[in-house]
Amino acid sequence: MSTVVSKAPPREAQSTMGTLGLTIVLVTAALTMIDAAIVNVALPSIQATLHTDASVSQFVVSGYVIAYAILLVLGGKLGDRHGRRRLLQIGVLAFTLTSLACGLAPSIEFLIVARALQGASAAFLLPQALSTIQTSLAESAKTRAIGLYGAIGGLSAAAGQLLGGVLVWADIAGLDWRPIFLVNVPLGILALIGAQTHVPDTKAAGGQSMDVGGTVLLGVAVLALLIPLSVGRQAHWALWCRLLIAVAVVAGVALWRYERRLEQQGRTPLIPPSLVRMRPVNRGLLILGGGFLVFSGFSFAVPLALQDGNGMSAVESGLSVAPLAVGAFLGSLRAPKLMAKVGMRTVQVGAVVQIAGLALLIAAARLWWPHIRFYELVVAMFLVGVGNGLFIPPVFRTILSSLPPDQAGAGSGIMSTTQQTSVAVGTAVLGQVFITFASGGDMNLGFVAVTATYLVVGVLICLFGGAALTQKTGD
Repeated sequence: MSTVVSKAPPREAQSTMGTLGLTIVLVTAALTMIDAAIVNVALPSIQATLHTDASVSQFVVSGYVIAYAILLVLGGKLGDRHGRRRLLQIGVLAFTLTSLACGLAPSIEFLIVARALQGASAAFLLPQALSTIQTSLAESAKTRAIGLYGAIGGLSAAAGQLLGGVLVWADIAGLDWRPIFLVNVPLGILALIGAQTHVPDTKAAGGQSMDVGGTVLLGVAVLALLIPLSVGRQAHWALWCRLLIAVAVVAGVALWRYERRLEQQGRTPLIPPSLVRMRPVNRGLLILGGGFLVFSGFSFAVPLALQDGNGMSAVESGLSVAPLAVGAFLGSLRAPKLMAKVGMRTVQVGAVVQIAGLALLIAAARLWWPHIRFYELVVAMFLVGVGNGLFIPPVFRTILSSLPPDQAGAGSGIMSTTQQTSVAVGTAVLGQVFITFASGGDMNLGFVAVTATYLVVGVLICLFGGAALTQKTGD
């Protein structure tokens, strides 16, 4: 009589990063994202103290975003090769020093250069956050962590504007706008110390060569696209703006062909075409890019419309978007539980909630403008935030779960580049929509036009987004 020994089911891999380590990783990611938005409400003050105008101060915003977007994929690859904790610490140190430089800037030219360097530092820091989560946490903890990371992306624009408005209004020690940068210094020092002892050091198996040609082509493509989109309005879309967009298209095509040839030769491309061709990845990137595009344009239009058109102060404008930040955070906490029940249809649930909030905003603008008080927007903004919090984590999870472990850094870099490029494009394109409709002095019409565009994209995601992800992930 033989004895049958049954094998125990495979045990889930244990996490190598604890709660404190995850907190440090998420805080460092939040610093880079908030700094992309915190400057918006401070620009009038910066212009007054540094004696400049909007056509020049625009580069304080675009310089950060351009450097950020160009170097994100390279930052992810360097983390894969040299160790993600090491790159995280280098990024945090550089971000802290450049934040200090921004806060002490004696001129607008100095501030623009410091902001570009700050964006470059953020690009080396941010990809390590996602790839560390992907490679250091057990599956059960990973879903919740990605949900929290997604919430950071959703609420950063709102939280950045609120924090920026409060710090400028407080005028701490007579420093005016400078604390919006100086506040990063103590946080950066604490994160740098904590990362050494609480964040595990992971890297891709085997050495990976650096793709210099791909990095240059990506830089040319992104730079040539974002420069005219950032300053085209001020330059009245001169010929050089249109030529740069053509250069971006040519460089993008050249990049794809170059990367494909590199991968066929068995070398390591900066953006592996095999990853981008994966349907969960390319469909996830399309949905993610569309969502961030309209959200960034909405975030750009809201403070302008509420302050210049509705008569709110910077603080009141910030308070108006505070419920959005709260809703995004709560939605992200709920997303993992909802995903366990309905899977990727969580994207559609989030879109429905967001559509309801946007519809309420349009109704409020048409009924009560220009006498809207910030507390009258609480419900609408909260619903928009909840929808955002439910929408982002499933998309992030779909993309990351499709990536091989040794490509986690490259994959998170591609995802972050898509996100930041979409933010820049959304700000430029929907900013133009806002200005066009508001050019006759009717900020209400501009605000409604941008919000309605956001609503239309929400409807499209509701109809097709969840089904597209579910179909390809087997959910």
